[in-house]
Amino acid sequence: MKKTVILLVAAMLSWTLLPAQSAKSGDEGFVFVSPLKSHSKKSLKSPVKSTIEAGRVAVKSNESGELAFSLIDAAESMTLGSGSFYEYFPPAQDYVPAEFVSVAEFKKDTREVRIYSEVPASIECGKRYVFKPQYPSEYRTSATVRVIRLTGKGVTLVTDVDPENDFTPLRTEDISGKALIEVSFGDNIIYLYNGQPLMLASNLGGRDYSTLEVDDNGATYAKDEDGNRQATTKLSYVFGEIPEIGYFGWISDTELVIDDELFILATH
Repeated sequence: MKKTVILLVAAMLSWTLLPAQSAKSGDEGFVFVSPLKSHSKKSLKSPVKSTIEAGRVAVKSNESGELAFSLIDAAESMTLGSGSFYEYFPPAQDYVPAEFVSVAEFKKDTREVRIYSEVPASIECGKRYVFKPQYPSEYRTSATVRVIRLTGKGVTLVTDVDPENDFTPLRTEDISGKALIEVSFGDNIIYLYNGQPLMLASNLGGRDYSTLEVDDNGATYAKDEDGNRQATTKLSYVFGEIPEIGYFGWISDTELVIDDELFILATH
């Protein structure tokens, strides 16, 4: 099987396989500070094939050493190695031939960072912070972020499932009193724990279509399409569904990464 196909499968399954980042070490990543061009051959004189825009972020895999851009429905990556060019695989849902990025240009056009799932100490619980994309576009608007501490007792989180058996829970964790991250793009609200998106455990295996809601006091609810809500304490990481956020992490209290983009603090 071609490597790009493998990367695509890994990208589309990442919400079930990706472990939370280490709070101590974080993930190694690269922010693109200037547009970076890829070429058809290992020569700057060869035709330009693609451009990686400024403001994007790629994360280094601890296992393979490759850089991956977090895309929900496609794979995009770069293979680091020796020599004067890196292999670059542009966004695709199938095999694509490698393009080539100058190592010298890569070093000039990127900034190495550490990305953490742990919330910076200066971020206040309950306070809303507005982060904007470094380079706004029609596809991504500003995000309002806040930390909410769960107040209910016996709040459980499904952390592992059996995908071959109707996504039956295999492991759970008590997260009573823990802090969640609320990310809202207008009316669209996503909750995360340890950098991973959450849903209701009742939705596992397509058994329910209610929406998770956490109120200002940290109480959790299941809300149906008519707006009716019922208290619940059973949550789950996103399994068997495509998440709305594939990757989330903090560089600092003024910079965070959502999917493959850098967001910077606008107001607080």
